[in-house]
Amino acid sequence: MTAFFNLVLSGILVGGVYGMIALGFVIVYKSSRTINIAYGQFVMLGAYMGWTFVGSETDPRLPVGLGLFLTLVFAVVFGLVVERLLFRRLLGHEMHVGFMLTLGLMGLLNGLALVIWGFDEKGMAPVLPSGTIHLWSMVFHKEYLASFIAAVVFLACFLYFFRRTKLGLAMRAAVDNPPAAQSLGVSIVLNSQIAWVLCSLIATLGGILLATAFGVGPGLSEMVMIVLSISILGGMDSIAGAVVAGLVLGIASNLAAYYGEAHISGISSIVPALLIILTMAIRPFGLLGSRPAERI
Repeated sequence: MTAFFNLVLSGILVGGVYGMIALGFVIVYKSSRTINIAYGQFVMLGAYMGWTFVGSETDPRLPVGLGLFLTLVFAVVFGLVVERLLFRRLLGHEMHVGFMLTLGLMGLLNGLALVIWGFDEKGMAPVLPSGTIHLWSMVFHKEYLASFIAAVVFLACFLYFFRRTKLGLAMRAAVDNPPAAQSLGVSIVLNSQIAWVLCSLIATLGGILLATAFGVGPGLSEMVMIVLSISILGGMDSIAGAVVAGLVLGIASNLAAYYGEAHISGISSIVPALLIILTMAIRPFGLLGSRPAERI
């Protein structure tokens, strides 16, 4: 039972970070109906830029605060450039056009990352507390706890933005009924800019949190599979669904790795794919996603 509770607790901590990262994917889908397959590369690029500014424990560069600030500035600029040069042209186009564009962007960012930073894994300078915490018979890492707390704070801020601020409500209105929103003065272009900036910022924050615990490398680009499974499980247009699905995936992956690896090697790595298949077969609109209107 001690092992079980350890697995559940660590799954919740990691799953909270997964849910926060998936939020960027959901925001872009809600605002433009674009399935951003390159989102894993956004996470990877944010982690690489954090490493570039902050450095590693053995090769520190800028002070941590300044390095993280410059990384977030880069994320904002990157989001604006991507939206202006690529996705603004697709406003009003069919969903598959944006999907194909993000597929090409995925290949481009992968290639650029390998050319600039190479294949080697890199250690990130500590930006969060390290060590372990003992709670009764359970043990967990301070990095996971700090990452989870940071993710909860970010999630609370974004929920407040979308539910309580005029700009957030305008973005939601532009998604629900674009013609009506435009007639009331809501700018679809501004909505697109904010969505892509938030997407880039959230991916970068998630990349830094993951890099603190797991290091920086090309493997972070595989985050898109986890994000996609969370978005489908929770509902592609549901922010709360992303949070719930992130926790479910974190716990399920931990339990599968501990109890299933002895019987089926590599089972934990296919948990995201299994969640996608099961969700699409049983509840295609996700746990908390909007049920599509049907004509009868």
